[in-house]
Amino acid sequence: MQKYIILFLTVITLSFSTSAQEDKNEDQKTKLIRIVGKLTNDVNNEPIPFANIGVLGSYIGAASNMDGIFELKIPGNLIDKTIQASAVGYSTFSNSVKNCLIQDTLLIKLTPKNYSIAEVEITAQSLVLKKRIKTAIERIPENYLQTSFNYDVYYRSEKFENSQLNRLREAAIRIYDDKGYQRADAHQVFKERAYKFLQVRKNFETSSLADGSTYLDELLEMDIVRGRGNILNGNHLDFYDLMLDQITEYENDSIWVIAYKSKKPLLSNTGDYYAKEYSGKIYIKIKDFAVIKNETHVIASNYSAQGRSFYVNEDRQTWKPLNIEYDFSVTYKQHSGRYYLSYVNYKRHHVVEDKKSQKITTTDINTEMLITKINTDTPEVIEKRAYYENMPFDEKFWESYNIIFDGE
Repeated sequence: MQKYIILFLTVITLSFSTSAQEDKNEDQKTKLIRIVGKLTNDVNNEPIPFANIGVLGSYIGAASNMDGIFELKIPGNLIDKTIQASAVGYSTFSNSVKNCLIQDTLLIKLTPKNYSIAEVEITAQSLVLKKRIKTAIERIPENYLQTSFNYDVYYRSEKFENSQLNRLREAAIRIYDDKGYQRADAHQVFKERAYKFLQVRKNFETSSLADGSTYLDELLEMDIVRGRGNILNGNHLDFYDLMLDQITEYENDSIWVIAYKSKKPLLSNTGDYYAKEYSGKIYIKIKDFAVIKNETHVIASNYSAQGRSFYVNEDRQTWKPLNIEYDFSVTYKQHSGRYYLSYVNYKRHHVVEDKKSQKITTTDINTEMLITKINTDTPEVIEKRAYYENMPFDEKFWESYNIIFDGE
């Protein structure tokens, strides 16, 4: 009898234990997992900015900031999935969400992967590089989405006057593209894209049209695979000097990095009415000729508040441009066999002189756009672009929103 009593009590205990474990597992599935980490170069410990970090098999992802720091907010039911961190020119990091939770701050070291041109025995002649870029253009219909879709994006912009921050805006935005990556001229692409604001937070009140405007249209123009007014135009390649900069690695694939410089900057091949110098680097995968990154530097003679492609009447300007230049970087990511826009970073620097007072003002604009989700199955059709933003702040939304970690 004593044996049966002990057995009965053991079964009851195990039953409670199993039930408690099941409840615990269920809690873990519904709990939001927060992972903060930092990416550094394994050789010199320098931070790696603008790297892609995400959960494989999902749209959960982020990009590292200038200090290499990132934040992920992951649903608990993805705890057995794999986190992957990748940056052009570095080895790829992969580990389970569960293992990444062990560290309070996830420290990821990526090893630089660069190969000398001589080692791979290639002749970096202009004709060879033109052929590679032309092939990348021809492969766009195979490599990139060709149907309508939505991008959900995180948008952030900062405006500094004489090094003092006076405008900061963050937003969750939904973009609709009617044609996907069916390439067209700038005007046609403009008509085929629209967007709306989902949520906004900012450090100022919207009291004028200028306050409500954003730099989103210019960020979209920098998606060089979507439009033709850039290096990815076979008819424009003779306008460029080309040079093989390096061969490197991205997510275990070899990458050609081709440096380019425009010999004759025009609106049609730069997207900028006032471009004087236009140069950059384009990153093309050897395996499938997909463009996975582009970096561009531009020096211009003037700038219109309506955008890079617009003319401005200089006689009506109250200021005289002394130095106008900007940089932009765009990366693409693969999902389900196709590539799509992943991240755009845009930095603009102006030095101008007031025509009456001769006072010199320096303006710096830093803005970025990170794609957080893509919908190709049942995209929401958006008819117009929301040029003016004046949304109320929703604290509850931002508490759970997965954005780039900014240290605050």
